[in-house]
Amino acid sequence: MMNLRKILAVGTLVAFSQLSTAATSSPTAAIFDLGSLDTMAALGLEAHVVGIPKQTLPDYLTQFKDARYTDVGGLKTPDIETLKALNPDIVVITGRQAASKAELEAVSTVKQVDASGDDYWQSLHNNVTSLAALFDAKASADTALTALNTNIETSKMAIEGAPTVLFVTHNNGSFGLRDEPIATQLLGLATSPLPDHVKPQQRGTRTFTSLTIKDMAEMTPTTLFIIDRSAAIGNTKEALDIEKLKADLAAQGGQSIKVAYLSPKLWYLSGNGLQSLNMQIKEITDAL
Repeated sequence: MMNLRKILAVGTLVAFSQLSTAATSSPTAAIFDLGSLDTMAALGLEAHVVGIPKQTLPDYLTQFKDARYTDVGGLKTPDIETLKALNPDIVVITGRQAASKAELEAVSTVKQVDASGDDYWQSLHNNVTSLAALFDAKASADTALTALNTNIETSKMAIEGAPTVLFVTHNNGSFGLRDEPIATQLLGLATSPLPDHVKPQQRGTRTFTSLTIKDMAEMTPTTLFIIDRSAAIGNTKEALDIEKLKADLAAQGGQSIKVAYLSPKLWYLSGNGLQSLNMQIKEITDAL
């Protein structure tokens, strides 16, 4: 196990993938990024997974609730003591665990993944292939990515007309603009322009754009897509009343806007994986 950690720390990813088999035939992973978890499942690598944050699992990952997988805390609150006892070869995280990164690095080698920026496909491709390389599964990953790319192109070609879209995150009655590269970069969909009076706000290191129902009605997208954070994190009393939203939009002149309520946990807690991206593409195209 220690040889594996040293190799990852000082070598390239290719070197790691070549040497990991010699270091151990079955490297283990604790995975906090649910997109990486569904990628592991898609590539048949579940046996390498030893720890996951069970309380936040989307329905499509319920197989990981099995007792063979150890619960390693919440997405933002990793259980460091449990991880120490579990002693995985690698811990896969995203920005959600950034505050705990130093503690996690004291436990094991940490791999942080991210799928964002101006080239979403390349970012996702790098995440999938680099993760697969750790478990000597790069060939399988390449095959899966080719199939995924084919699905993207097929789905893109099946979109009729020139719909405009608006993605927003809902949280306890408030709405915020969401940049969604799956829609814009992969499927080539146009977003509705913001009204002139709507300006981004800076909150610490984050840029946030609040939207009112009147703003959304004024933007007149063909389809308004909702990612409900409240529902995703289990705050059911604060979850969006979708019928009330439709009525409120109509009252503001947005009666022609189609409203699509996306699977909350898939979109807010997961994504950026081989399985989740296919599911997200389907949800978008089905709603158009």
